[in-house]
Amino acid sequence: MLYAILSDIHSNLEALTSVLEAVEEIHPDAVYCLGDIVGYGADPDACVRLVLERAGLVVRGNHDKAVSGLMNLEWFNPIARAAALWTRKNALEETLARVKGLPEGPREGPEGILLCHGTPFDEDAYMLDRDTVAESFRTLDKSYPGAQICFHGHTHVPLVAVRGAAREAPRLMRPQGEVEISPESKYLINPGSVGQPRDGNAQASFGILDTHRMVYRNLRIAYGIREAQRKILDAGIPEELARRLAEGR
Repeated sequence: MLYAILSDIHSNLEALTSVLEAVEEIHPDAVYCLGDIVGYGADPDACVRLVLERAGLVVRGNHDKAVSGLMNLEWFNPIARAAALWTRKNALEETLARVKGLPEGPREGPEGILLCHGTPFDEDAYMLDRDTVAESFRTLDKSYPGAQICFHGHTHVPLVAVRGAAREAPRLMRPQGEVEISPESKYLINPGSVGQPRDGNAQASFGILDTHRMVYRNLRIAYGIREAQRKILDAGIPEELARRLAEGR
């Protein structure tokens, strides 16, 4: 089967639309979303509607929780807090209710797939170093022994961590081209961010898992960055959030 994996859309309609157009050309069997549909950008209503129409499985992100009142905004930096408050004020009540109802991760999918936003042991933790990678694999072993591939987001940076059957130290790599999925290994895979990449590449990022060929690909898609920036500026959302779109940071 073919799975399209999206994460960290952040109310960027231009990026989401371009990614969904690319996804339609691939004809996946399912689309999954790893959270943070809202926050930062100027189109929360349209992004929530499109994701919930298209995605078969979704987990919530920290921005989804913050915007819908499930998380204290004091945990956010001033720019993220301002964007969350803007979304609370400007999104439709229906949108906020749908975001509030997003399920907590991890969620188990078919074929040994596990979905979470941050890590399998904490939905809000960032998988930034070898310690959090190791703890994530330990959590898979203990709590989700049937999971071979755990998809996660939150950092906005594409990453693949691999641990072999001997449970040696995991190998971390930036996905280039096709990554072979070995049936004897376990994987932590971050597809990057649709709406606000932070790896120095401004193009929208998402992943495709092919369980027939047993390969994973990270794909990058150009989109209308200037239009997304214009909307942020016109809405009065902090200028920094528009500027960083073009910088991929």
